Amino acid sequence: MVDGPRLYVHIADDGGLLVIDGEEGRSAWVTEAELARRIDVLVAAGGSVLLSQERGSAAATPILVSLEAAGARIVEASAPHPDTRRQDGVTALMASAYVGAAELVDDVLRRGADLEARDASGYTALMYATNGGREAIVRALLDAGADVDAPDRRGSTPLMFAAQLGSTRVVEWLLGRGADAGARRIADGLTALDVAERNGHDRAAAILRSVTGST
Repeated sequence: MVDGPRLYVHIADDGGLLVIDGEEGRSAWVTEAELARRIDVLVAAGGSVLLSQERGSAAATPILVSLEAAGARIVEASAPHPDTRRQDGVTALMASAYVGAAELVDDVLRRGADLEARDASGYTALMYATNGGREAIVRALLDAGADVDAPDRRGSTPLMFAAQLGSTRVVEWLLGRGADAGARRIADGLTALDVAERNGHDRAAAILRSVTGST
């Protein structure tokens, strides 16, 4: 058994670094500089690194050397999957999309993260980006092939989330990628237009109205 705080560090074949906080379960792809910062904090707290590498990775990688040089206590661990989830089902892609970490989103996408993975509520990364009002990340996920109409457990679609926030550009981008403006939420039967109107977002409502032909 490993005492003290733990940080899981996985070195991918291409040198990518996936870290997972052993206490909170938060996962993210990070840069070497960010890893070094986390290791310094961990060492100061008397914690341990649970290290894993994908098959084929060299044993003495620069990352491993830097971990040892920092005085990190290293314990072997089984390799986590790039789409490792927190207890609530949130993946690194979802979390980074919500907070607007564009570079991290790009990095995770390049490494083949599951675009359609869902958390405990049925939210996808596109929904997280839309809920966070992250316009650039919404576009990146759509360009990567995210399902524009994938609903959550209540039947809410990314377009409905954008309408609720009044994010007009996101509404336009989603519609431009074929989002169904006529879809209705299972919970209450509302459409994206209904949602925009109920939340007082006149510009978003006007855009949706022009598409649906409503008056």
